[in-house]
Amino acid sequence: MVKSPGAGAAAHGGTMERTVADFLTYLERGRQASPHTVRAYTTDLRQLLAYLDATGIHDPAAVTHRTLRAFLADLAAGAVGPRSRARKLAAIRSLFRFLVREGRLAANPARLVSAPRAPRPLPRVLTIDEVLRLLAVPNLATAAGRRDRAILELFYGCGLRISEVSRLSEADLAPGGDWLTIHGKGRKVRRVPVVGEARAALGRYLADPERPAPRRDADGVPLWLTATGDRLTAGQLHGLVKAAVRGAGLPGATAAHALRHTYATHLLEGGADLRSIQELLGHASLSTTQQYAHVDLQHLLEQYDRAHPRAHGGRGCDRARGD
Repeated sequence: MVKSPGAGAAAHGGTMERTVADFLTYLERGRQASPHTVRAYTTDLRQLLAYLDATGIHDPAAVTHRTLRAFLADLAAGAVGPRSRARKLAAIRSLFRFLVREGRLAANPARLVSAPRAPRPLPRVLTIDEVLRLLAVPNLATAAGRRDRAILELFYGCGLRISEVSRLSEADLAPGGDWLTIHGKGRKVRRVPVVGEARAALGRYLADPERPAPRRDADGVPLWLTATGDRLTAGQLHGLVKAAVRGAGLPGATAAHALRHTYATHLLEGGADLRSIQELLGHASLSTTQQYAHVDLQHLLEQYDRAHPRAHGGRGCDRARGD
């Protein structure tokens, strides 16, 4: 089992420790990674350091793909799940890529290690009726209720993450209110349309005479306000959604992320293509979008059957060529 790093690492000069410290400094200053990312990498790489120290390895050049496989096997024996092991391997790969790029190593041993495969449960997706019940929960007779209704409409109408909704400032809303600039994961910025009920609810919220005066913070003038005019935190938004879930009588496990899944799925079912949904969600990988969009193979087969000229074994393509 993995032990905490002890005096052994210091006795051997702490070569691996200095290497990891250099990499974390690069992440924070060179890559300008978020504090959350730096903390996660620090935790994962310190576990690797503890394992290497316990096995007597203190030089990065002595780490092989077999060493890393043994480390992952040790984690598995300690009941660390495949998703967590895959995340730790990603941190290790990044560390050794850094060492190769810096000329400290000739090759990355982590490239020869396969990531553990985690089971992928299908995301919770709401029906239209469930969405309508959820949106009907806020009390529109109060300023807080009108705000909450606008937030829920935005979650469902734009497919945003909780952190993205919390970071929204008034400057992110385009004149006319039909576009939002979203600051997503990895400092990526994208624009999403605000249409229909989401746009109407947002407009009513901004024009509400009972809306408190916003208090500017480091990110600008916040869009979503507490009763004192401060920015709503991600935790407060999570609580808001959970309260609406209880009020709508939905399963307790339903969370704000379910609205993001639902947004993607309903777009797909309405005829949007996966590439467009990928852009709207801000996903780097189309495979991630497939998971979020709750891709139904039967639905895709039906689309193919309707649209493809050769789906019925006919001569659609031949006719198109004039043969």
